[in-house]
Amino acid sequence: MYFDLDGTLLDYTTPFAELFAQTLPTTASDEMVETYSEQVLSGITQVDEGPYRRAFEMVRQEYDLNINPETLAAEYIKREADATQLSPSVKRLVESVASQHQTGILTNGDGRMQRQKLKQHALDELVDTVIVSNEVESRKPSQKIFEEAKERLPAETFVYIGDTFEEDIIPAREAGFKTVYVGEDNQPDAAVATRGTEELAEILLPLIEEISVK
Repeated sequence: MYFDLDGTLLDYTTPFAELFAQTLPTTASDEMVETYSEQVLSGITQVDEGPYRRAFEMVRQEYDLNINPETLAAEYIKREADATQLSPSVKRLVESVASQHQTGILTNGDGRMQRQKLKQHALDELVDTVIVSNEVESRKPSQKIFEEAKERLPAETFVYIGDTFEEDIIPAREAGFKTVYVGEDNQPDAAVATRGTEELAEILLPLIEEISVK
């Protein structure tokens, strides 16, 4: 069983623009926020190495700032990881699944950032493997990253839990995974759907724990 990370296991307590403004050692204009956000998104979408450092470098050049991009990237990564939250019931769901099945994380993003989040909540200690798009140079919805997941944890049946229908559910289903959609949007085509992973945990945990007792 594979879980998506952002929006599925983890929620955010602070908007990204505010995290950027807190990290930059000068007043962040709307233009700076836009430049930074566009560069990060571009870097992650194109599976570039070091998208956060590159984004701060672009801000430095474009606005003639006396900043160290590498230092600020490291600060931002820690700040964003600190701004994530994992509900106790969702963590218990991962623990319960991992105690009985091969379990992995399959996520789009930068490896340094995503692994910091996993470490922040000790999720890296629970799962058997972690697949991050920028580390394998392939991102959802590409079939390549789902095939990588199947190779990492060979099994007869694969399950993927995610919060975006276009990037998570449809491509996972096409790759032969059973899927669980945990987004808030109504998706009639979803075979299994809840309004969030916390709701999913409330449904599944009693069943998993009952099976484990037997």
